[in-house]
Amino acid sequence: MKKYIIRTGIVVIVLVILIFLTIFFSKEIEKVSLYLKRIPFWISTVSFIILYVLANFVVFFDAKDLLKPIGAIIFGAYLSTLLIYIAEIINAYIFFKIARYFGKNYVEKFLKGKFKNFYENASNINFGWLFLLRLLPLIPYRVLDLGFGLTKMPFRKYLPVVLFASPPRIFWIQFILASVGGFSPAKIMHFYAQQPLISFAVFIYFVVSLIIAFLLRNKFK
Repeated sequence: MKKYIIRTGIVVIVLVILIFLTIFFSKEIEKVSLYLKRIPFWISTVSFIILYVLANFVVFFDAKDLLKPIGAIIFGAYLSTLLIYIAEIINAYIFFKIARYFGKNYVEKFLKGKFKNFYENASNINFGWLFLLRLLPLIPYRVLDLGFGLTKMPFRKYLPVVLFASPPRIFWIQFILASVGGFSPAKIMHFYAQQPLISFAVFIYFVVSLIIAFLLRNKFK
């Protein structure tokens, strides 16, 4: 009973924080760019990482998508990739542990039949498939962090995948955003039109992603 009260209290506190963060980001996100430009470099980099981690707790809209072009413009493709990479490692740990703490026992107790088989298969998935899942642009990082946090998989097995599979996916986005000077669908399309090799590489990337997604679907049946 005491443990239930503690967990309920934590959930209430988290909800309050989520609401606060949503209000903050919705009102202050336009000021973030100016703020980061005005402060010393090392403070701006640390601040960006902290803001990016906090952005994952915003409800109603994805604040990370607003921070990515800001990071690309201020820090460039390479440094913004590094900062987001560090933030995503922190995010992976936080959300994996949240799922493990709040949901794993429930999943083990109530999943039956086909869903139980899916749960067992996900727990025992090897590094190669995990790497491909993390590399797929179709699957949000948070879905993977929370999803595998609900399984029996230890975080020490999940962490290497986060470390090695995240950079290519992050860099691809930051490189495009830095090249066009922010998020603009028209500018991005123009960029691809001017860079046929990059366009072809992106096309192949998405085709391979779809094939992998299909193979993974069959694997977890």
